[in-house]
Amino acid sequence: MKKSLNLFDQKRYRQLQEQLRDLPWIVNGSVVAISPKTDTANTTYVWTRKVKAKTVTRALTKEQYEAFRQAIEANRRIEKVLKSMRMISETTLLNSLPGVTKKPRLLTDANSHKRPAKSS
Repeated sequence: MKKSLNLFDQKRYRQLQEQLRDLPWIVNGSVVAISPKTDTANTTYVWTRKVKAKTVTRALTKEQYEAFRQAIEANRRIEKVLKSMRMISETTLLNSLPGVTKKPRLLTDANSHKRPAKSS
């Protein structure tokens, strides 16, 4: 027998979907602005991310740094929304559809599963 879907979960899920409607640019990784050690050097901007389990770093211009920073923030917000959507989906699917019926466990003598003692 199918249970009714939780209306609160449906509403919350639709709100989360709406947050993904007009996606900005999204990028994995992190960016950092490295301050110069001397007054004569310029600030360096770096983007770091994992590619095939290896850390990859790339130098950026200040404009690229700002764009990547915004894209990384957007990606983190999206991942948070997706995590919530996954949790709601899991709960709703488990609670609204028939599940596996467990078979009753047969009571057996606890000693019947033991191996015979080794003789020396």
